[in-house]
Amino acid sequence: MTATTLQRLRAYAGLGARALGTRMGSTRPFKITLMLTDRCDCRCQGCRIWEAPKGREMTPAEIGGFLAQAPSLRWVNLTGGEPFLRDDMVEVVAAVRGALPGLAVLDFPTTGQRTDAIFEAVRRMTTLGIPKLVVTCSLEGPPALHDEVRGREGAFVRMLETYAGLRAMEGVDVYLGMTLTATNAGSVEEALAAVRARVPEAGWRDVHFNVYTESGHYYRNVGGAMRAPTALDDVLARALRERSGSWHPTDIIESTYLRLLPEYLRTGRSPLPCKALRAGVFVNAQGDVHPCTVYGRRLGNVLEAPLYDILDGAEALAARDVVKRDACPGCWSPCEATPTIVATAPESLARRPRT
Repeated sequence: MTATTLQRLRAYAGLGARALGTRMGSTRPFKITLMLTDRCDCRCQGCRIWEAPKGREMTPAEIGGFLAQAPSLRWVNLTGGEPFLRDDMVEVVAAVRGALPGLAVLDFPTTGQRTDAIFEAVRRMTTLGIPKLVVTCSLEGPPALHDEVRGREGAFVRMLETYAGLRAMEGVDVYLGMTLTATNAGSVEEALAAVRARVPEAGWRDVHFNVYTESGHYYRNVGGAMRAPTALDDVLARALRERSGSWHPTDIIESTYLRLLPEYLRTGRSPLPCKALRAGVFVNAQGDVHPCTVYGRRLGNVLEAPLYDILDGAEALAARDVVKRDACPGCWSPCEATPTIVATAPESLARRPRT
């Protein structure tokens, strides 16, 4: 066994131990969704982050400083806006890695529009010793629909060039991320066919599906024109069939998410008892702490107080009770669903949607 493999196994074991801690009642999260910027290079119909007032963004040193005081964190999701509009993206990732020696997973999405800059940055990230580095290129549909939804001509071509180049790199796992809406739910196969024209080996298991979600403090899309799909029978059946029989952890978690998605679409509530503020937490680009990407209650700011102090404060205690009572806005967003699935395994993996 190589030293790299041993390091990776230790990191995964640490993540598993923290997830077990959540099951046992710990309120120290193992996952953080950290927004790096409100800036974006697309003008998406379903997300209005690009319209948000632009505030000061935390520096790499500030990010590393507050994370170093939260050693329970094993999984970091960096998001935006478009993370690669930050020219110091590599320095941010290096600060995260340095602050969290036990880090197991670091992942982030990208619009894929700054192809050369993304290639250079990700190459440098692969040298930082991150056990699992994951990049997701956002896909909205076949080329014309993708460009329309993204509000940028040529967006599909640039995204696909980025996706193809990243797949050729060592040390990084690359996926397509597709947010299913009433607009694109019937175009998944057509979208994948367009991807295969450039990347023939791409398939259904290379797509992370999620469902359109409204959020006032994050996506800023409450009351927008787009809508979640009402039914996804064909898409879900195909996606689940393609993952059937796989014991890869990603496929197991993805299958659980997809299998329970119809229940969420029917009820508007998380099919599992949500573990926001236990398994996970959300911090925006200015350091404000929220329970998650959907529940907008402000709990404090990591530039003013340590994250653990905020999570032990009165606002967090009250918000945690709201989540426990399922009185929060409700969602099945992967940012919250995935750590919930991990923290409630193995029961979550056997759970079937209620009818």
